Amino acid sequence: MDESTEKLTSAALRLPPADRAKLAEALLVSLEGEDPSWEAAWLVEAARRSRAANADPSRVRTAADTFAVVRERFPVEGDPSR
Repeated sequence: MDESTEKLTSAALRLPPADRAKLAEALLVSLEGEDPSWEAAWLVEAARRSRAANADPSRVRTAADTFAVVRERFPVEGDPSR
């Protein structure tokens, strides 16, 4: 890692958790690029999940329930929802 990248990384790590998450997402999106095989794979996965949900609706969770589980498993210091 060159010096400017090290300085940038150090500054990024001092950001509040929510800002670091936004930065991480932006960086990941910038790496994804346009790959048609990924889009096709996600469409297949979405169809599989849809069939599974339709086959057994009792296993489907609401978004609120899912986020609650994630927040409990991965607590973030300063999370206003806690």
